[in-house]
Amino acid sequence: MTSSAAAQAKSTTQQGASRRTGTRKARAPEAKQARAEALMLAAEEALTQASYHDITILEIAKRAGLAKGTVYLYYPSKEALFLAVLTRKIDMCFDTLEARFREDDKSPEFLARAMTDALLEPHALLNLLSLLYTQLEPGAGMEAVIAFKTHLMGRMQTIGAALEEACGLEAGGGRTLLTRAYALAIGLQQFSTPPPEFLAELQRLAPELKKEPLDVERELMDSLTDMIRARQRG
Repeated sequence: MTSSAAAQAKSTTQQGASRRTGTRKARAPEAKQARAEALMLAAEEALTQASYHDITILEIAKRAGLAKGTVYLYYPSKEALFLAVLTRKIDMCFDTLEARFREDDKSPEFLARAMTDALLEPHALLNLLSLLYTQLEPGAGMEAVIAFKTHLMGRMQTIGAALEEACGLEAGGGRTLLTRAYALAIGLQQFSTPPPEFLAELQRLAPELKKEPLDVERELMDSLTDMIRARQRG
């Protein structure tokens, strides 16, 4: 092979390698995102069958078809993974609110219904929110927490402004109302769902203490209706 032919062959080989490397780099972010998504879906699926405290990283990895160690390449801890899951569920809630607030009905009952549906429909949203300050944020790492809070702040401002327009509230009133609605919903959810094993044992030992289960949806709807009416009256 002449030196010219050798140089041309080398150039062709390098170009091919470069193209192959470029293709791998183009696919890498997509593959990484797909795995991160698979892990979130696996975590969400696990939440439908067990409580947060009973779920392990190993179980999530198996559900996603990945090795346990692979999980930590995408999420440094269990808390970071479920903080990502919570972010998605909050987005689902806010997407629902944005759509409902654009409708023509601005009555307190309609707005309260919209907020109730948005808070209760995403499975485990309230359960994860109740763990936010005690479990998820302390264990997720500052980078994940800052990203979460920045994202949440932006969405709260947007939804708060939409609620202010729908309810005729002063600036800042929408965000305040949303914050109170979240706190109320979390409290009602926790109040209505004691640990099943504890409840069964309590009813066995003291059946006279049995109470009718709390209707979280009705209580939340009624309370939010009253809150919205009060805010509208000023």
